[in-house]
Amino acid sequence: MHGDRSQPARFLPVTAEDLARLNELANLPGIVEHFESIPPIPIASTQALWGHVQQGLVSLWTVRTGDRVVGGAGFYVQAPGTRLSHAATFFLYLDPAVWGQGIGTATLRFIEAEVLARGFRRLDCMVAATNPGAIRLYEKEGFEVEGIRREAFFLDGRYEDLVMMGKIIAGPPAAPGAGGAGRMLDPQT
Repeated sequence: MHGDRSQPARFLPVTAEDLARLNELANLPGIVEHFESIPPIPIASTQALWGHVQQGLVSLWTVRTGDRVVGGAGFYVQAPGTRLSHAATFFLYLDPAVWGQGIGTATLRFIEAEVLARGFRRLDCMVAATNPGAIRLYEKEGFEVEGIRREAFFLDGRYEDLVMMGKIIAGPPAAPGAGGAGRMLDPQT
């Protein structure tokens, strides 16, 4: 974090009015090369994500400084009743203009708090090995490298590794069926 350049970040649930800005951010250099989709990312892909939010499959927030949307962040979970329904997989992306200002750290902490409040035990992500800044941020916040998916990410005509990272965020497991783990997500939160 760079002290005087730091701006407080706010996190608001995404609305339909935010989709164009999120799509614009997703296509910025520094961001687009770390997405699974091959650029340019069409607005239809962002609208499809919005559909998943409305169905309760994904939770998604805008990241704001002042009134400006500077990023997006969210998570998704496995269907209730599976052996994986205690874990949430997160994603986040920020305008490169705000990198190094503590907003990524604040965003990751916000996502972790949301996931924990909903009763999930584990938080994980996949990050391209070509994104060392994200890997450093996640490690600083307690995430561990759990594995490498060799040559799983195609970028600029070559295959790159995907780094699997995770963090246990809750105490001992609850009895089967207890707590909120594995429930559908509230699309408005």
